[in-house]
Amino acid sequence: MRFSAVAGRYARALLNVAIEKEKEEEYLRFLDLVCQIYESSRELFDNPILKPEKKISLIKEIMKSFGQEMDEFQERFLTLVFERKRQKLLRNIRELFEYEKILSEQKVPANLSIAHSPEDEELSLLRKFVRKYVLRDPVFDISIDESLIAGALVEFEGFRLDTTVQGRLKKIAREALKRGEMS
Repeated sequence: MRFSAVAGRYARALLNVAIEKEKEEEYLRFLDLVCQIYESSRELFDNPILKPEKKISLIKEIMKSFGQEMDEFQERFLTLVFERKRQKLLRNIRELFEYEKILSEQKVPANLSIAHSPEDEELSLLRKFVRKYVLRDPVFDISIDESLIAGALVEFEGFRLDTTVQGRLKKIAREALKRGEMS
């Protein structure tokens, strides 16, 4: 996914407020819900005839139906987003908010692709591996990919550890091709 510099500024500004209010998780849930609402009725929220105040009012009503309330900062944030017609960046803002939140906790975001649900022992070993290189605890974004057959693929801060059967087979094929070119 490509990220926008503008989305980064919105995400950092909202995170700064969330940190100050000690409500990072609450604000992340707020962004999740707003993204779901926006994406489910994109045509309505992208309609230029509908005023930003009405759009925010609709979002507030839908949030109330889920038992959620919007605080004044969240409302001002959404007002700014809709007034400046940046609502298409909401998913980007949410992803960058989570990324910046992880960094603010002195942790490192890491992608983990694995063929099966990881066991605690596997996660512990992978955490140790990541800590060895970046001296910070990882926060894994885990995705299950059965095509990997076995093993795990971990990516963080430019590092890539591929212990999958699929990765090993590709490596063997590359080496065989190199040997074939040399002879």
